[in-house]
Formats: sequence, structure tokens, C-alpha cells
Amino acid sequence: MLDFFLIIFLSLNILKPGGAIRPVVSLAPNWGNIIQRDTVTLMCNVPPTAPEEPRTYQWYKDKRPLDGDQQTLEIQSSAIMDTGDYQCQISAGDISDPITLNVTNTYLILQRPPSAIYEGDPLTLRCHHNKEFVGFKAHFYKDNKEIKSQFPDSEFHVDKVDLNTTGRYKCTKLITSPGNPGYTEFSDEFSVSVKELFSSPKMKVTPHMVLEGGDMTVTCDTRPDPLRGGTKLQFSFFRNGQTVRGFSESDTYRVKSAQQEDSGEYTCEVRTKSGTVRKISDGFNVQIETGTKENPDPHDVCYTYLELSHFPKGNKLQVSHDEESVTYATVKNTNI
Repeated sequence: MLDFFLIIFLSLNILKPGGAIRPVVSLAPNWGNIIQRDTVTLMCNVPPTAPEEPRTYQWYKDKRPLDGDQQTLEIQSSAIMDTGDYQCQISAGDISDPITLNVTNTYLILQRPPSAIYEGDPLTLRCHHNKEFVGFKAHFYKDNKEIKSQFPDSEFHVDKVDLNTTGRYKCTKLITSPGNPGYTEFSDEFSVSVKELFSSPKMKVTPHMVLEGGDMTVTCDTRPDPLRGGTKLQFSFFRNGQTVRGFSESDTYRVKSAQQEDSGEYTCEVRTKSGTVRKISDGFNVQIETGTKENPDPHDVCYTYLELSHFPKGNKLQVSHDEESVTYATVKNTNI
């Protein structure tokens, strides 16, 4: 009987809407802004790990269902009314995140990808004119300074963006039409904001005071962006500029039985597996202290006295303590 209920329970979970399969919407061409009468195709992409089975597709615009059940949604001769947030869903699966399409009625726009831009990503901007006109020689500007003139191509490309790529961009182009000698048209200006793939690393050393002969752990602490949580990172450690451990996926470097020669300035480097993004921490100075836990340097020990009622008068208990613990020592006679 228990097996019967277990089968029913598992079946309900498999068929329950909002399962693990979550598609992703992409655009072809991959521009989030287009000019009226341009054509664009939206694709409902299913993760490769999803089981192969017959699927039906449902499209949404601004959370309202659209007609059709195909994997692609084609918008021919776009209009202002096609502006909106698009999502898709497959049978018995989750709904995708929205992707925004913006359609404008203008002569010239600077096109950019619709998705967020992270460090190390390639970036292409396109100076795109209304197809009813002819355009010549695009000029690209960042923060009102010209960065590139391109002819006959109308695209500006960056192989790997970094935080310095962030800025306000626009373009100009000479626009002509039959019977019109032409004039220079300016695109709207928009911001490119490059997100950190992972934060700048910081060094952490434990324990706070490393005694000679004790163990030491050096950690290279960084925080990946949660939306790019699948990014594989590698870590390397250095002492006084010399490599003490090459790149690996472990963010810690451990020293057993630390010695004086382990003292020095420690730094770490974090990189993506492909090496497209690399960041180095500030230095952290480590000084291995002389003495051991069993026989500490007397200058590093703090003494105090505790009154204990069950000890004979005139006797006190001497204790030594540090930041982490209190160690009871021997009872000594005093004349206080």
C-alpha cells in the first residue's frame, strides 16, 4: 500500500507545472531595440538536459498569452505595438524570464544586446538606420568623445569588456534618400553598464596570530554574481610575489607547521576558467610568531588573577589568555 501511494506522489511531482525545465528566450538578430518595419525572430530555447519528448510552446507578451504553439515567434515588419516583454513556456515547465523588445519609429538608433553585460563578455553596438533610407559612415561616441569611425561597416565591437567599458554611448550617420543630398542623423544616447562577474578578492588569514609550528589557512575571498553563479573560478596564491600554489578551484591555501620562512606578504589571483577575467587582491602581511601553543613567548601572554572562594586565603589562581581561549595555569602562593 505504501508503494502505491509513493508512485502516486512521484507522478504528481513529475506532472506538476513549474518543474525544473525553464526555457530561455533569445532574439535573432540579437538586438533589444529595433526600428519600425524591421523583422525579428524570438526563439524559445530549452536546456540541453531537458528530456527529449513532444513539446508544446506558449508565448506571452506583457504576461498575456499569444496565439501559436511553435518554438519560434517571428515578428515581420514590426510596429510600435510590438514593444513589450516576451516570455515563453513549454508543457509542464517553468515560464522563462522576460526579454524586452523596444520598437521605435525613427531614422537612426544605436542597437545593443538585450541581456545584461558582464566583465569578459564580448560587446557589439550597431549604428542602424531606417531601411527606407541609405546610410554612410557611422561615428561612435562614448561620453561625448568619438571612439571610432566605421565605413562601410556600421558596428563597433569589443572583444572583452571590463568595468572601464561602462559609459554613455551614441552614434551618428549620414542619411540620404532619393532627391535628398543627405544630412547627419544622431541616435539617442544610452548607458552601457558592465556588471562585475565576481567581486575583487580579499585575503583572509586564520588564526589571527600564527605561531611557529602551528597551522595557517589563507583564504581568497570573492563573491560571484548570483545571476552568473555557474561561472567556474580558479585561484592562485603568492608570497612576496612568488607563486606558492598554482591555479586550482580551491579558494584556500593551507600551511602545516608554519615556519619563519612562511612570513611575508600574501596575495591571491582569481580568474575565470577561460582566463578572460582576472583580479588580484591587495597584499596581506603575515608574520609567524616565535614560540608554540605549549610554550608561548612570555611577552605574548596576558596574565590576570581570579579570586576563588574554595582556595585557602592568600592563594590565587594565575591564568593566561589570548583572543580565543583562557588557559588555566598553576596555583601560586602570594603574600597579597
